[in-house]
Amino acid sequence: MPNYSNNVHIWVGSNFSSNEDYMSYFELDYSVEGNFDDPNYKLCGFCKDIGTRWYDQDFIGIISRSEQEVSLDEILVEAAVDEDELPRLKARCDALGVRKANAIFWYQDADLVLKQPIKDSYNGLKYIGLFQGD
Repeated sequence: MPNYSNNVHIWVGSNFSSNEDYMSYFELDYSVEGNFDDPNYKLCGFCKDIGTRWYDQDFIGIISRSEQEVSLDEILVEAAVDEDELPRLKARCDALGVRKANAIFWYQDADLVLKQPIKDSYNGLKYIGLFQGD
């Protein structure tokens, strides 16, 4: 029986911005002491894109980017998905036109429902879908 609480959302694609710019997309604002309703609270780009005010950093995997695009086989090794899910993950990438990439990140939250419509770009990466985690 699958463990749906172990599902992970996967994003794959290419981003060639500076490392500082790439990582700032995920940067949570801790300057307002957890008061997400404070008018000075700054939403991070990732939060805006997934339609939430905060995310749990313990459940995200931001893998170091390659300097150049690599094959999907090479980058998908970094995906936190069950090995049996890799063919479906690769097929979904192909269907979305992602054939090479230099970046991948994942977020483990089976309850997360992405804001519709699904964006074409999340910091330069495409949302691939929800998969069974490893």
